[in-house]
Amino acid sequence: LVGKNGVGKTTLLKAIASMSIEGFPKHLRVLHVRQELKSVGNDTSVLQAVMEADIERMALLKEEQELLKRLETEDSSSTTTSDTAATTTMSIEKKREQLLKAQKEKQGGNDDAD
Repeated sequence: LVGKNGVGKTTLLKAIASMSIEGFPKHLRVLHVRQELKSVGNDTSVLQAVMEADIERMALLKEEQELLKRLETEDSSSTTTSDTAATTTMSIEKKREQLLKAQKEKQGGNDDAD
């Protein structure tokens, strides 16, 4: 949005972000970020400032990190032996072979289909 100082660009953007313009689509998600960054000498990029201003996104990222930490803890506490892994691999291969066999039967037993 470009225009001379004082013509209402910021006012318009604030009104859009607050959904106070009659007829403006309510299903759109609008985020208004201030032009100025609060801390002088901050190395925050414009893109990073916009991304950090999205409170919902930041909450979801925090939740993701917590869930990943919990998964890592659970994974490290579980004991997976190589025998269990080998059995799982064999089971997957067996299921794959069964699916391929069923698919060939469905196609009329045509071996040229591969």
